[in-house]
Amino acid sequence: MNAPPLLVSFLSVEQYLRALPESLVAAHGETIRQLSSQGLPPVVSSRCLAILFGYSSKFSGALIRRPEQYYRTFSIPKGKKKRLIHSPRVALKIIQKWFGAHLADRISVHEAAFGFVKRRSAVQGAAVHCSARWIFSVDIENFFPSTPRNAVSEALTRIGYPPHGAAVVAKLCCYDGALAQGSPASPVLSNLLFKDVDDALADLAAEHSIRYSRYADDIVFSGTRPFPDGVRERTKAIVESGGWRLSGDKEFFAEKPNRLKVFGLLVDGEVPRLTKGYRNRIRAYRHLIDNHRVAPDDMPRLLGHLAYARSVDNQGEETG
Repeated sequence: MNAPPLLVSFLSVEQYLRALPESLVAAHGETIRQLSSQGLPPVVSSRCLAILFGYSSKFSGALIRRPEQYYRTFSIPKGKKKRLIHSPRVALKIIQKWFGAHLADRISVHEAAFGFVKRRSAVQGAAVHCSARWIFSVDIENFFPSTPRNAVSEALTRIGYPPHGAAVVAKLCCYDGALAQGSPASPVLSNLLFKDVDDALADLAAEHSIRYSRYADDIVFSGTRPFPDGVRERTKAIVESGGWRLSGDKEFFAEKPNRLKVFGLLVDGEVPRLTKGYRNRIRAYRHLIDNHRVAPDDMPRLLGHLAYARSVDNQGEETG
């Protein structure tokens, strides 16, 4: 699903404003012009949003008052556990996709963040740590569901949204009071909210002359000298100061000659590499495809794995 244009079906801000009642233009016209001029989705009220998307005011009001009714909930495997997904239904998903895509084009994301950022990837994030002596990584526990709606509103007001518009966006993009695990807007909003923590973690890395990168909820440090004292404790304190918690069972430390792995890739050499086990899977997938033994429903998944493997190999060629 592609995101609608910034003004959806309207060709200009003035055309959109002409479609609004005079009372809404008087109340929100200047803010709509200001947000649009900055390339930000012009969300200022539920009624204005309804007219922008061609929804009825009654329907858009229901989306905001009772957003949980417009999700489909299911679980997917995540390692040995399962992750609960709240997937928005089409009308809500269109708004979330539109908002997230245009917000992503306009906000500043920390240079150490590699997840959900255009022209950045997990492979590039892993490359930060190549030729390291040791790796230390931690995971944020329930990253999206532990990011509260009020924090989303506050972050949006800091980049120029009026309080009421920020509250509307937060309600539309959250499930049960927090970022929805399954909303297309959650990734970019999480990067926006986490920027101050990224700043602090990057400062910690610079203080000790070590490296830092993050992919979604996966935080990684590495270095070429001995692991500095206090990094583990200060990382925990920094993340918790932002309102999140670290997952106690996902802390990882490895030092050469043991295997060093970041975001699923080996980083003990000059470029990121696939693990031996993953390369074996890729060979098996190619064999199945070449021999026409893949069900049509499974083909996109296998082709995705092959494309990822090529991207890792290409990253190595470019770096080399």
